[in-house]
Order: sequence, then C-alpha cells, then structure tokens
Amino acid sequence: MPKRYIITGAPGTGKTSLIQALQANGYQCFPEISRKIILEQQQIKSNKTPWGDLPCFASLVYQQTIKELQLPIKKNTFVDRGLPDIIAYLKAKSHPIPEYLLGFPFKTHYASTVFLMPLWEEIYINDPQRPQSYQEALQIHQCLIQVYQSLNFTIEIVPKTTLTKRVDFIQSFI
Repeated sequence: MPKRYIITGAPGTGKTSLIQALQANGYQCFPEISRKIILEQQQIKSNKTPWGDLPCFASLVYQQTIKELQLPIKKNTFVDRGLPDIIAYLKAKSHPIPEYLLGFPFKTHYASTVFLMPLWEEIYINDPQRPQSYQEALQIHQCLIQVYQSLNFTIEIVPKTTLTKRVDFIQSFI
C-alpha cells in the first residue's frame, strides 16, 4: 500500500528544494500548503499567517490538508510538511492545540517514518513568506522534534549535504 512520507523541518531548511528534486526523480510530491495559504493571505492583506493570527492560519492549513489527504495515491509520495507541523507551530507560540488535531489519526494517512531537515545556518534565508528569525526557526525545529516523537513517528534526520545526496538518503528508506 502506498504511503505519504512527510518531509518536515523549520523554515529555510531546504524542504522545498528536496521536494522538487524528488519530483524530478519521478516521485509524486505535494508542495507545502502553508506557503500557498500565506501567499493567498498576503494578497488579500489578511493577517491569517503564522506570525499574525496563527490559530486561524492553522485552521486554514488543516482544511486544505484534509482535502489533499483525500486524494488517492498510487505510489509512495512525499509531502512538504504534514498535519503534525501545525501542532508544532502552535506549541512554539504557546497556543492551545485544537481538538481536531488532538484526536487525528495521523498514522492512517502518513508513513511512520518522517524525514526531518535540520537547521542549517549557511542556507537559511528569509523571504516574504518566511520572515522568521533563525532563533524562531530553532524554536520551531525543537517543537517539531517533540511533536513527532510524541506521536510515535520515527524521525530520520536528513544530512546536511548536497541535494543529490539528500535524495539518495531518502531513497535508501523507501
């Protein structure tokens, strides 16, 4: 049975580049829903962003992710962030976790192995959809590890190396 593998990590760790490289290697991949929603919210001048109204932003991401999870997959796929990331972002800012996330059957939808992109200061950059400081990214990184561990996922840390070697590393687990 095909599985959805989560590629997670703090902002600016190379997730999108890795997803694009995996897609170029023939894997089905789903881009980051969060970035799409941030762009939409910025275009309408809304504050429903991770640094504005985080709980409302989390709800928007949840709704879009549920739609994506209902799409059938025929082979192993990769997703740029998973629903547990919402929990980590909320925890990082000390927001309560909504009931719809607390009881969610994560393992029904995702593979039990998660690929974590570590913080890598040399490649960390800001952009209009990623204004977090490196210190904020570090806090998110720590929360991601805590959340995925608490949900009993196996975390595989992707090495800080070339994109090709990162793809090879992930392929060695699939």
